[in-house]
Amino acid sequence: MTMPGSSELAINIMKASLEEQFDARVSDWTGFIELFSVKVLEANEDWVKAGEHCRQFCFVVSGLMRIYYIDHAGNEVNEGFYDKGRLVGPVSSMVSNEACQYYIQALEPAELLVADYQKFHEVGYDKPDWLRFEIKFMQQIFLKGARRDAQLLLGNAEQRYRWFCKEYPDLIKRIPQYQIASYLGVTPVTLSRLRKKANE
Repeated sequence: MTMPGSSELAINIMKASLEEQFDARVSDWTGFIELFSVKVLEANEDWVKAGEHCRQFCFVVSGLMRIYYIDHAGNEVNEGFYDKGRLVGPVSSMVSNEACQYYIQALEPAELLVADYQKFHEVGYDKPDWLRFEIKFMQQIFLKGARRDAQLLLGNAEQRYRWFCKEYPDLIKRIPQYQIASYLGVTPVTLSRLRKKANE
């Protein structure tokens, strides 16, 4: 469900996080936050579905989000996890208005601050500090994807698992093991062996 307005706590969390992650010192903070509204998701509820045209991005105030695809065999394939304090959005869809090719789902009950990307871009076009934030946000999304792709293409199963432990230390015991296995491109059985070996 979508809730009008934004809680003061959620706004403060977003402001502190963006300043830390992006060095985003937004001069017109009031105008900035007016573009966001609160959206609350239940666990396992999709925010974006494949085939939809979504022009929005969001800041995760609380909870945990994932991006996943459905492959040709009908299996869910995880592409990424986004914890509280992170920005996430269907880049190709929000930039070019193409249909989204994947799902964005809440793995846990989540509170999001959601904004329309095109409106954000138009309003911030003449605001250098907003543009710097937008550029850094896009860079973060592409870098996150590039790092995962490099690990999947260049690393073996053990190397991918060790990378995951380093990249997402808080998620090892927080999410089901089959979700991690899907992300790493291994079977749950293989993941169990990797975990046992890593703990030896």
